[in-house]
Amino acid sequence: MIMQHPIQAPSVALDSSERKRPEEALRESEERFRTLVQFSFDVYWETDAQHRFIRQEFAETLPEPPVSEIGKTRWEVPYLEPDADGWRKHREMLDAHLPFRDFELARPTPEGGKRYISVSGLPIFDTTGNFVGYRGVGRHITERKRAEQALIESEARFRTFVDHATDTFMLHSEDGHVLDVNRNACESLGYSRAELVGATAALFDLDMDEATWRSNRERLKAGDIATLERRYCRKDGTVFPVEVRMREFCERGQSRVICLSRDITERKRTAETLREMQAELTHANRAAAMGQVTASVTHELSQPITAVLCNAEAALNWLGTQSPDLEKAQQALASIVAEATRGGEIISWIRSLIKKAPAPKESVDVNRAIMDVITMARSELLKHDVLIQTDLAPGLPLVEGYRVQLQQVVLNLILNAIEAMNGVDVGERELRISTAADASNLVVVAVRDTGPGLDVAMVDRLFEPFYTTKPHGTGMGLSICQSIIEAHRGRLWTDANEPRGAVFQFSLPSDQG
Repeated sequence: MIMQHPIQAPSVALDSSERKRPEEALRESEERFRTLVQFSFDVYWETDAQHRFIRQEFAETLPEPPVSEIGKTRWEVPYLEPDADGWRKHREMLDAHLPFRDFELARPTPEGGKRYISVSGLPIFDTTGNFVGYRGVGRHITERKRAEQALIESEARFRTFVDHATDTFMLHSEDGHVLDVNRNACESLGYSRAELVGATAALFDLDMDEATWRSNRERLKAGDIATLERRYCRKDGTVFPVEVRMREFCERGQSRVICLSRDITERKRTAETLREMQAELTHANRAAAMGQVTASVTHELSQPITAVLCNAEAALNWLGTQSPDLEKAQQALASIVAEATRGGEIISWIRSLIKKAPAPKESVDVNRAIMDVITMARSELLKHDVLIQTDLAPGLPLVEGYRVQLQQVVLNLILNAIEAMNGVDVGERELRISTAADASNLVVVAVRDTGPGLDVAMVDRLFEPFYTTKPHGTGMGLSICQSIIEAHRGRLWTDANEPRGAVFQFSLPSDQG
């Protein structure tokens, strides 16, 4: 009988298979590891207990593989950074068998440059606890270092620019605390940098508090630049005006506010000087205009004076008879009062035109103000044979402003129109003044003449100071008129009149508007 042993051959095959499985697993593990090295980081390395390199694996993404350092320690390879003290501290960590991260070193390149590497490593111990070396990874960080260096240089240039800027520079946090200042800020305010950094703007800004800071930041949310006028107070108590420009931006995920401020004391002083000069010129212009209507003023004053004399004589006659007529005498005396009042109004109007400071603002009846000006200019109109026509809209809304200044504008436009038509020999000399209220409740006044019209080439310069087409003009009349109308929140412009001549118009917001 033959005995068979069917399991003997498979047993040999099984032993062989069991031996191959660990080898295949090791090979697969090594393949996975190499794949990880090639796609996850730049360099994988291992050292022995004496810190000599025993293995180096490089990623395929490197432009050129580094020179092999097998058999050498890290500090035996040529390096540029760190310095001796940096290497000493790193050696102490290695000799203590401690893990380390992001140790940066620089190696020279064949072109004479630097190649930066960041290295991290873990100590390895055998089963008995003996130190056998390090395993770790390295990354090439040359581009990052270049970017960091460029940023440092850029920030250095920016700091140099900021410190030498004539404006005050401040960087604020979201809640308003000062994070940084320039040299000019310290010099302007009299505080040291240490005193300003960490403080809020309330330390030196008299108009700033927490609520105001929040309100200002609301204006910056759209990315716009806010321009404000503030009052700064120096450490010694001196107060001065500044113009502040604020803008918000994001830095490393944090909201920041840049404030640039400039001392505008001189600008304010210059503006005040210009305002005083403007007032002087305006007054001079009024005086010059009054000089042109002296005959009209004389005529207008002579009328109430003559009427007063006549009525006084009549009253005396009615009272001097044997049977005094008291009723007629009373009527004559009432006429005296009315004419005296009229004369007083004329004198008051002349005074208001001549004096420098205008009366307080009031609600002005534009139609009545225009009629008063026409009365004053009547003699000048007759003298130059100019026909005056009016088309004044009834029920015109009142305008808030300075009555005398608005009358000055109308008087200037009338006198300019008379002078323009004075050189016209053909056709009638006609001056037409109209008023109207538009849909926006703007009161519009138009002064039309039948003169030669305006030269298209000079229209854009008519309102420029000191520009004139008259032989003896100052070039300030229309400029002053424009300033007055703009100060009343209005607009002055010119156009051609049909069929000939020019029209000057201005619009003013009404009380109702």
